[in-house]
Amino acid sequence: MKIFLTGGSGYLGRNFIEYAFKEDPRLSIIVLSRSSIADDRILRAAENARNGRERVRIIRGDMHDEDALREDFEKINIQGTQILVDILKSLPASVDPPRLVHISSFTAKIANHIPGDVLPDWAPYSKSKHLTEALVANSKLNDVVILRLGWLWGKDDDVLLPQIYRLQKNPIWKVSPPAYPLSIQHITNACESIYCASTVETTPSLIYEFKDRESDIEIEDFVEMYVGAAYDLKKVMRPFNRLRAPQSLIFGIFTFVEWIPFLGYGTKWVFDGFSREPLYILYHDYRLNDEKARGELGYAAKISREEGLNELIEKKIK
Repeated sequence: MKIFLTGGSGYLGRNFIEYAFKEDPRLSIIVLSRSSIADDRILRAAENARNGRERVRIIRGDMHDEDALREDFEKINIQGTQILVDILKSLPASVDPPRLVHISSFTAKIANHIPGDVLPDWAPYSKSKHLTEALVANSKLNDVVILRLGWLWGKDDDVLLPQIYRLQKNPIWKVSPPAYPLSIQHITNACESIYCASTVETTPSLIYEFKDRESDIEIEDFVEMYVGAAYDLKKVMRPFNRLRAPQSLIFGIFTFVEWIPFLGYGTKWVFDGFSREPLYILYHDYRLNDEKARGELGYAAKISREEGLNELIEKKIK
């Protein structure tokens, strides 16, 4: 089996290459790479599996300007996916159509709370994920599957972990309002999700949701667990037990700050680790249900929360 992978140098992509090669010694992966730096990350991930370097093929490609790709979610998620869909549609009838596995996120469920046609610009990531799901679902491809992954966590996290480390040091974190429980997913379990959807022999359903085998977790417990293990901190700042500001007040403060022209969106000063988008996610129900994934794809969430924490402790950040 061959897999064509975009985003192979990212946190999830690197871990998937390593995971898939270890699961199937005959598997080969073609990876789209934008730069020599991305090449190195991809090759290092492949080298962690037997004969991995021999089974990965890197092709240089850039769907858009590289600088714009770093921050422009519309170009990364929507326009890039549209290009892939158009390529698959243009394949001749003599070619066996490949399966398109689209990696989405729990954030796409923003449309459960705000109508999809009026999604706000202050939630660019969530908005792009929802719109990309709609694009894929309406593509009329015969074999397509959308995977909604939970809050990713685990070893070598250079995405979420630094953000929540800064978050728990923010004074406003102490009075942050109560939030809905989170559906989190260890990075290895996320790789398992993709592998299951890519290799299942029957044609899968359109959308699946995934999370860890343990129950959903409160944000305070997740921050303490994750930051404490990764940074080897004996004490991680938690919100006050009873002194909690109203959601409307905190959200209003951030709305006001983000509208100040000279500060710009997502200002970093006192509000480091916060913006309206993650606050909105915390204040609304984004929990996932993985029953269908377990029944139809054989997803098992192989890595337990305890095993994931032990990995972090072994590679703790000094």
